[in-house]
Parts: sequence; C-alpha cells; structure tokens
Amino acid sequence: MAALRCTDLGTIPYREALALQHRCVETRAAGETGDILLLCEHPPVVTIGRGMPPGAPRPEPRPDLDVVEVERGGEATWHGPGQLVGYPIVDLSTRDRDIYRFLRAIEEGLLLACRDLGVEAVAKPGNTGIWASGKKIGSIGIAIKRWVTYHGFALNLTAGADEFAACGIRPCGFDASVMTSIAELIGEPPDRADAVQLVAQGCARTLDRIMTWTPRRELPREPILRPGTRIARPGPERPVPVA
Repeated sequence: MAALRCTDLGTIPYREALALQHRCVETRAAGETGDILLLCEHPPVVTIGRGMPPGAPRPEPRPDLDVVEVERGGEATWHGPGQLVGYPIVDLSTRDRDIYRFLRAIEEGLLLACRDLGVEAVAKPGNTGIWASGKKIGSIGIAIKRWVTYHGFALNLTAGADEFAACGIRPCGFDASVMTSIAELIGEPPDRADAVQLVAQGCARTLDRIMTWTPRRELPREPILRPGTRIARPGPERPVPVA
C-alpha cells in the first residue's frame, strides 16, 4: 500500500501555502513524490472560487483580512484561526480518475475524525461537505491539474458562524449562520494536535494509504505569492464545483 505523506505546517499565510501546493502538484504529476496531505491554519483570509456568482458579496482586502481569487470550484469561504485546513495532493490517475470517489473519500475521512473528536457528523447528498446537528462543520472545494488534486477542505475546530459573518460573505453560498464548530457542539475546544492526527489518520484510511509524517523542510519549495498577485497558472486545470 502506498503512503500518504502528511505535514503539519502550523500557521502559514494563505498565499505561501498556495505556492507550496502548486509546487507539490508539479512534483506529484512528474512522479517525483507520492501523495501528500498538507495540514495547516491560516491568518484570516477569504478565498473566492470560480463558482462565485455575479453580484455575490465580495469583501475588500484590509490589514486584518486577505482576499484571494483561486482556481478551486465553489464560491467564497473564510479561513482563519480555529480552523484546520487540509490540502490533499493526490494523483487521481492511480484512482481511476474518479473525482467523486475522491470527494467521498475525503468526506468519509473527515467524518471518522469528527466521530473520534466527539461529534456525530454526516454527509449530505448534493451538498459536499460535513454537517452536524443541521449545521455545516466542514467544507470541501478542490481543483485538478494533470489529474492531481489540490486545494481541499476546512474543518471548523473553534471558528464558527461569527467568524464567517464578520467578513461579509455567504460561505459556499449559505448564510453564515449555518456554520458551526466542534467546540460549539461538544462544549469545549478540541485539542489541535489530536485533530491533526485524527484527520490525517482518517484521510489515509479512506484513501487506502499508509499515513506517514514528513517534516516541512523536505517539501518542495516555491517563491511566495505576495498580496495583490492574482492567481493564474497555465492549464489544463479543472475546478470542481463543490464547497
């Protein structure tokens, strides 16, 4: 069984993580690395996917909030403190190029992690993501280049409706009030280290991979994208319209 090389990046600016994803996609597509899972937390940022409808609210960048247009499917979402973000860099050529099978595997991996953190979450047919007590606890939005996935998922550990509402967006097209967190549901903040371990375990299991840990210094490197840079990469790219 092949490995899923997991790395906890800690807190990392969104643009730096995006540049790292691009480099990881290139090396995975070239066969220089195996499948990778990057786990991290971002300073506050709104990302806007290719599925953003005309006229939907778009916040302006400000000193405490970056705004980045990206290649993934879906609409706008928020990332920030109290959220665990994961970027699976997975070659779908080894998985029958089945995009929706991959999405279901990521959902199931997050469901396993939520269960071990004390939350009985579910997937909703037609609404990719993770739901608990009628509210959304995890979001998924990916892009694919040369049949390698990037972008990924966000699991709300302590961040919930207030954080999404404060940036003035409709996360994934929903009212911000639909968002919740593990902390809100279990009555206390989960341990981040436990969450990182459980999410990595869950994703490795449902992707049929052996979980291994890789230090950040062993990851591919690429120059950081600075604020004001519009993300544009040579294709072919396939945004997957889910969030």
